[in-house]
Amino acid sequence: MKKSKVMLFGAVALTAGLALAACGPSQSSNADKTYSYIFVNNTDTLDYITSTRDSTSSITTNLIDGLLENDQYGNLIPSMAESWTVSKDGLTYTYKIRQGAKWYTSEGEEYADVTAHDFVTGLKYAADKKAENLYLVQDSIKGLADYVEGKSSDVGTVGVKAVDDYTLQYTLNQPETYWNSKTTASILNPVNEAFLKSKEDDFGSVTPSSILSNGPYLFKSFPSKSLIEFDKKPNYWDKDNVKIEKVELSFFDGSDQDSIARGFLDGNYTDGRIFPTSSVFAELKKGNEDKITYTPQNSVTFYYLFNLNRQSYKQTMKQSDKEKTDSRAAMQNKDFRQAINFAFDRQAYAAQTNGENGADRILRNTVTPSNFV
Repeated sequence: MKKSKVMLFGAVALTAGLALAACGPSQSSNADKTYSYIFVNNTDTLDYITSTRDSTSSITTNLIDGLLENDQYGNLIPSMAESWTVSKDGLTYTYKIRQGAKWYTSEGEEYADVTAHDFVTGLKYAADKKAENLYLVQDSIKGLADYVEGKSSDVGTVGVKAVDDYTLQYTLNQPETYWNSKTTASILNPVNEAFLKSKEDDFGSVTPSSILSNGPYLFKSFPSKSLIEFDKKPNYWDKDNVKIEKVELSFFDGSDQDSIARGFLDGNYTDGRIFPTSSVFAELKKGNEDKITYTPQNSVTFYYLFNLNRQSYKQTMKQSDKEKTDSRAAMQNKDFRQAINFAFDRQAYAAQTNGENGADRILRNTVTPSNFV
């Protein structure tokens, strides 16, 4: 059985700094069902199909269910697809869509059933709009690349079809044992065709009424740089496993970093990030040692890379043609890049935000987690 929806807000899953991770002292039992924190980036779109930005997905993840999702251990479990089968040649995936799942407006009004046709509509919309993460499936689904590139104008040639209202089928170009993991990506999320047509270019605009929800929450409000609110959907198919009744996120402009920790201690936030290099770190830490924890070391990865084919030098001091040519030659030289890598003191860099004791917690040797396979 599916667990409660994970709140994937970018402001929560920051770098591996210290975080106050218990309920504030003034929170009541009712408040335990409310998740309160911050958000730092206003979004410019709620179009969950075409956008890959965190400012979009941090909202729509809680509103939209795809075919499958991950449990707390990373295992794929049913969501809109109750079950699925794979053909012997590994090319055809057939999903049985959950009957009884519904689309709702932001006001909580039932709009329509979720059907297999919604997933076909979603993929066609992604292809027509040249969605940002279309590359995830463009070469996987039969005929999709030709449709995207204009070699075919018939969407019927694309390997996705609704066999009936509750049976969805994908046909692939080649076997992909990891195909099901792609169904958790927003590019394969459903869209109700009638609603899409009614909204036209306003679909996904920054207002709760611009999209429907088939997920666990209703998007109640989003005044610019103020407050984001979600309410648990009373008729959600898996409502018994959604433990958080309400989500409240207040806008944070970053001007006073320590205000997050103070807000936690005052009972205003469920979590609160603190900074070991802060001048008030010792004060905030005093008496709260048992509430302080490091976020998981593999929760995020940061890395730098070189622009090997750099064309613009407007933001640099390189002005002459020779300077630009020399810069390009240096960046294309493996020894130069390796020298920069060896010279970069990652420990000292990490200590600037995490302090000496926490610096090693965000060090990485690879962008791939050690337990990935």
